[in-house]
Amino acid sequence: MAEQRNMYADDDEINLLDLLIVLARHKLMIAKVTVAAALLAVGISLLMTNIYTATTRILPPQQSQSSASAMILSQLGGLAGLAGSSLGLKNPNDLYVAMLNSRSIMEKIVQRFKLQTVYEAETLTDTLEALEDSTKISSGKDGVITVEVDDKDPQLAANIANAFIEELDKLMQTYSLTDASQKRTFFDQQLRQAKDKLTDAELILDKTLITSLQYIDAVRNLKYQEAVWEILAKQFEMAKLDEAKDFPLIQILDKATPPEKKTKPKRSLIVILATLVAFFLAVIWAFITESLQRAKEQPEQAERLTALRNAFRMTAKPE
Repeated sequence: MAEQRNMYADDDEINLLDLLIVLARHKLMIAKVTVAAALLAVGISLLMTNIYTATTRILPPQQSQSSASAMILSQLGGLAGLAGSSLGLKNPNDLYVAMLNSRSIMEKIVQRFKLQTVYEAETLTDTLEALEDSTKISSGKDGVITVEVDDKDPQLAANIANAFIEELDKLMQTYSLTDASQKRTFFDQQLRQAKDKLTDAELILDKTLITSLQYIDAVRNLKYQEAVWEILAKQFEMAKLDEAKDFPLIQILDKATPPEKKTKPKRSLIVILATLVAFFLAVIWAFITESLQRAKEQPEQAERLTALRNAFRMTAKPE
């Protein structure tokens, strides 16, 4: 009995030599499948279009840099609150990323480069989706915003990446100009009112006797109105300068240039992965074939195989 148990135990054990024998028997099939998969992967990868990635990096306006950035955030306060709740915006950079991803800027990019024709899209929505898929906009921990654009044409990829920054700058310049105009109008009105009050104070002073107490109050009021007028006049001049000047709100750290090397497809990686997958599948198929063949040759294993088939057939039948 002990000898029989040892014999069965030896039969049930997986021997490394047996595995090598199985691989040797099916080596031709394994080699053919592996080589065929490798050649097929090479052919497919060669047919793939080269994709180039153009990158531009910008430093958005800092809060202390100008009042324009604060004004933009305040005017977009509703959007910022909505985006913060739905998209998890935590800092101003996330808001600028959301602005770059906005439909308004995307549509301007599409119209500017006629991307519906370039992408061969049927509708504007399909074109916007294609542009969104080929664009990656992110904000790093260092505060730098990166815009990456993929395209088969390296020059077009660089032009689109730079266009994103240009359109963002135009949008922010519009908000900045609106803010300066509002400030100029406000100080203009205040300055007119201060001038009227200053004129009234001068008239009152002229009508007041020098020896009376009202004269002292009139002098104080005149000086006060003069001081107010001077302050408002300076603020008005500063508002006019802000409205007239054209300053860059965005600092471009790296302008996108046509990339010289492709980023996709990675042909060597495709061929290696396809070859490895084909090799392992061929090896698995060789062991399955060998196991089925041995099961047919041994009566006990044949009965087990038949029972397994019947069990699958009974499971497949509807109840």
